[in-house]
Amino acid sequence: MTISPSEFSHQLRWLKAHRLLGVSDLLCLRGYIHPNVNAIAQKLVANERVVSGQILEEEDRVFSSGLANFQILALKGVRLAYSVYPDATSRPRSDIDLLVAPDSLAPARSELAKLGYRPLRRTLGGTPGEQEAWLLDSPSGPHLIDLHWKLRNHPCLRDRLSFDEQWSSAIPLPRLGQKARGQSAGHALLNACMHWFDTINPQRYPLLWLLDKDLLWRDMTESEHLDVLQLAGDRGLGGLLAESLRLTRKAFGTPIDQDVIEALDRSGRGRTPTRLINARKHRFRAFCFTISSEPGLRGKLWRLRQSIFPPPEYMRMRFPDGSRLGLAGLYWRRIRRRL
Repeated sequence: MTISPSEFSHQLRWLKAHRLLGVSDLLCLRGYIHPNVNAIAQKLVANERVVSGQILEEEDRVFSSGLANFQILALKGVRLAYSVYPDATSRPRSDIDLLVAPDSLAPARSELAKLGYRPLRRTLGGTPGEQEAWLLDSPSGPHLIDLHWKLRNHPCLRDRLSFDEQWSSAIPLPRLGQKARGQSAGHALLNACMHWFDTINPQRYPLLWLLDKDLLWRDMTESEHLDVLQLAGDRGLGGLLAESLRLTRKAFGTPIDQDVIEALDRSGRGRTPTRLINARKHRFRAFCFTISSEPGLRGKLWRLRQSIFPPPEYMRMRFPDGSRLGLAGLYWRRIRRRL
């Protein structure tokens, strides 16, 4: 089997654009790329280090620290890298996502400070979120931790899964650390699904995010499939999971029966989260839907004010170049970006 130079170049660009270089062996086995493309991809991985040794060392340091004494779960890329991916270096990631029990938030912050991390934002503001970024400046380069105390930020998604139920079904991640724990496969799949629809600009989504769900689904047992389908329906996430699995099957041939997707579609009809599928396709529509999803008039007004008119200190930090119109000009720039 031969491959033309143009197709060779196309496949290599596809791998790079969608952050899939680290799994080129897997994609070659499935027939998505030519063996010769895979050979070049493997050389690029070795030269560019998709996940550096410094990242692996820092992950080991974090999950071996005092943080392990609290109820903390590994999320997203770091959870998946040490479970469903062939190797911890196969799944690229730029930060460590952690979910902490709400009553452990203060001691977790204290432990991060002991590790040398500092809050990335000196002044809170902007779109309300249930997480905060912590930064470590080190000789090997910066390291980021996203500390979450609720799973999602969008008001129609943030309370769909409680911390207690996630903790009670958490799985050990021995490849990450002796005490490291991560979300169960079902919870990780639902989180990946919600993450996909909790972000606008779908044209920028890497196919890596769909491969996450493909590998999770393939790694789950039949019993786990039934459990997550039931849970998605019970929590109003059936429509989102149906569309997410439909996209995953189209991209990577995930073995999901059509009748399963249709059943999920039915369970999601009329449920608020399902409206995210269309709302997130347009920035203004997504913004309005987010405001309307906040419970109560006071909650809606609070979110509207925080989203459009953050504290002046935050605005000056966010736009250090300033504006000829002063603070009013900074707010106008923010409104234009939002809408």
